[in-house]
Amino acid sequence: MMIQKSTGLAVPICFKLAVDHLTTAAVHATPAASLGALPDAVTASLTAAAYALIASGAFKAISGLATELRSVAFTPVAQAAGRRVALHVFNHVLNLDLSFHLDRRTGALQRIIDRGTRSITMVFRAVVFTFLPTAMELVLVCALLWKAFSWHVVAAVLSTFILYVGWTVRMTGVSAELRKIANEMDGVTTGKAVDALLNYETVSVFGNVKLESGQYDGLLRSYHEAALGSERASSALNAGQAVILAIGMTGVLTCAALGVGRGGLEYVGPISGRVGDLGAFYLTLLWAPLQFLGFFYRELRQSLVDMEAMFEGLEDGTSTGATAAEFGSESESESAVSAGAAVSLKNVSFGYSPNRMVVNDVTLDIAPGQSVGIVGPSGSGKSTLLRLLLRMYDVTAGSVSVDGVDVRGAFYIYHTELKQSSLRSRVAVVPQDTVLFNDSLLHNLRYGRADASVEEVLEAATCARLDATLALMPDGLDTMVGERGVKLSGGEKQRVAIARAFLRQPRLLLADEATSALDTATEIGILQSLQEVASGRTAVFVAHRLSTVRSCDVVVVMENGKIVESGSHAELMRGKGTGTKAGMYASMWASQQAEIEIGRVGEDAKTNVGVFSEIET
Repeated sequence: MMIQKSTGLAVPICFKLAVDHLTTAAVHATPAASLGALPDAVTASLTAAAYALIASGAFKAISGLATELRSVAFTPVAQAAGRRVALHVFNHVLNLDLSFHLDRRTGALQRIIDRGTRSITMVFRAVVFTFLPTAMELVLVCALLWKAFSWHVVAAVLSTFILYVGWTVRMTGVSAELRKIANEMDGVTTGKAVDALLNYETVSVFGNVKLESGQYDGLLRSYHEAALGSERASSALNAGQAVILAIGMTGVLTCAALGVGRGGLEYVGPISGRVGDLGAFYLTLLWAPLQFLGFFYRELRQSLVDMEAMFEGLEDGTSTGATAAEFGSESESESAVSAGAAVSLKNVSFGYSPNRMVVNDVTLDIAPGQSVGIVGPSGSGKSTLLRLLLRMYDVTAGSVSVDGVDVRGAFYIYHTELKQSSLRSRVAVVPQDTVLFNDSLLHNLRYGRADASVEEVLEAATCARLDATLALMPDGLDTMVGERGVKLSGGEKQRVAIARAFLRQPRLLLADEATSALDTATEIGILQSLQEVASGRTAVFVAHRLSTVRSCDVVVVMENGKIVESGSHAELMRGKGTGTKAGMYASMWASQQAEIEIGRVGEDAKTNVGVFSEIET
């Protein structure tokens, strides 16, 4: 950087000297000299001019080479810094709790993060390659002006510099505020577009393409208005800078002219003062850095706005920490896997707000290897308990622990080198709504265990009754499942989730409506498979179909966020369970059996109608 700036300053000085020597040679040259030997003064001036031009070219080449070497040296540093920041932000976002992601539009969040991470490189470039070199260049130019001319010229230059910087800072602040508004509208617009594309099928089914287009156009119009305001502020900034530079140059030249009038500017050496030199070289050296300074300061402020938006957005969530929760020593890992995990919920309460409590004072102890079914009406808090167990949310009151370790404290253990596994590495989850990556079926299945072999994946798929579906796919495991798994049916996606659980071989199995998208015949086979993977392991089944939890060791009935009845299936059917609402489970069972019977009667009626129609025909 020092070489580039110093040689860059030397180029116009050498060129100035070459012009001066050529002018001197022209003055001393005579018409007769062209017919014979040149006068010594002319020869000396031409020789000096040649050396000056050669030096100017050499310095120009060195300056250009130094500039490129600087870029080559800086690019890996900037890219590494940007990569580290992007990775840190990515990990941070993935570790934020579920409430953060539920309150955010994915497209808008992605836009904020993209702008913020890209701005890191811009900030490095502005600080390292612009502000520091420009400050050094200004000092050198002012030193040259001081030596070549009078302090009046330097004072005029510094006054111009102060006015230029003051105007730039003021107007850039205005532009930055408008840029912030434009960024917010850009995020909303991007979020709307991504949301519509992700829900393409719903938009098409309801014929709302025009509605979505109209809303998107309205958001685009708002964004363009905000962006136009920012551009107007930038134009005002540029115009003001041009006026200040013009006034400054006029003032500096006026000071120089007055100095000439008083005899204050005399030619005394190679770095010295002629008014032409001042306008042609020194002011050029000065104004170019100022213009770069103004441009990069605007870019820096805009980059800082983008970074501020990124960090402010990420501060809204609560981190669930890194996957560093430790449960059992390494030497105990193999036996612990087969033994299952101990789970304890003590006086747990949770609410999305103080006025909306979802779970109220729940206490539940699950022994290692025990299977527990959680049932109840919709909205009773069943699925929320599983999310609290995984620390997707933090409890409002009480505690949740696995193997005696509070899940809140466990996830905050950072920078430990203990050879132990985390909570989530010991857990397999079969969610109610399985969302898949837009990748191959093999990749989605291996998400349960990344190092699983193809043979193990196929075995897990067979256990999950997914083998028949695979046989119909021409590409087999290499079949792309589409965005969020749209190329698979609901039942097929749930089988993928169950196959992941088989691959995981967990200590703790959590199943949230694992068979909700399956027909009765398939459900029976899947339940048998789930019972196999849950054998000897702790398992928690959340279910609406009571047949899913019939074989569980303990069945817990929830209502309004509270446990109102618990016991085995047999105990609850006899009304022998514990709780405040004995007989609720038996009543739910009777209702579901009646619904099943009504469904069977309906199917039989349809069959009979078809038979009678054939007889009449």
